[in-house]
Amino acid sequence: MTTCSGTEVSRLSAPVAVPQRPGEVPQLAVTSAELRQLSAFLDGAIMDAGVRHQLWRGWGLCPRHSWAYVLIEIERAGGRPFSATILLEDLLARAVHRVRVSPTARLVVRGLRSRGSCVTCDYVAISGRAASRTEPGDPVALELLDLHRSSALLRESWSLLQTVVCADCGAGTGPACRLHLLRGGALRSRAELSQYLDELHARVAMFLRSMTWRGPEVGPAEESSWVEAMGWFYGWAVVLAVTTQPTGGEEMQGASDRL
Repeated sequence: MTTCSGTEVSRLSAPVAVPQRPGEVPQLAVTSAELRQLSAFLDGAIMDAGVRHQLWRGWGLCPRHSWAYVLIEIERAGGRPFSATILLEDLLARAVHRVRVSPTARLVVRGLRSRGSCVTCDYVAISGRAASRTEPGDPVALELLDLHRSSALLRESWSLLQTVVCADCGAGTGPACRLHLLRGGALRSRAELSQYLDELHARVAMFLRSMTWRGPEVGPAEESSWVEAMGWFYGWAVVLAVTTQPTGGEEMQGASDRL
């Protein structure tokens, strides 16, 4: 499997293979190098100061690795996207500020563009060069992970999110996601985007608190907020792949492929 370039407009597939027949579980397909690096994030490497600054510059990881990270966490670390939601809450707060202080639509879009490379892409590239001298092929060996927990969460959230899906990603009437804004998607108004992101940030922050000791109980709108945030930042292709279950078992194309 080819690794991505680290840009949010990378033209590579989403890392999800959809079911061939009804009842089959979607799978996450990543390379061993990708899985190693994303698992290290779950073990705490994402808290490194240098890593956090790179994530700020890049608005997180690239779309492929952002989705892979949250899906791996749900499947392997307790069934809830705690670490990923910490990052999403942080990035949403920064996005709200960026939209508010940008006086024009052009500057809004400019501020939402990545200014740094994807941490995981960087790791995969370095791993590939190192392995080429020792264990050829190892970094690109495929790892398949059944998405039992995460596909259930995505389907549970779908009824609430259909109307907020980016219209350019398909099947929705929601605001243009960040990826499509970067490719010229319609920005309805700066004020409307600011309000949307502010409200989404509040729900994500409440959901994050609910996963902490003595955190508040939350409803479906908060429980599904991480999916909506992922869709706005990184495109809705993974959500659509899992919830609509197209036939054929082909690998779904990422949101950036549809730009």
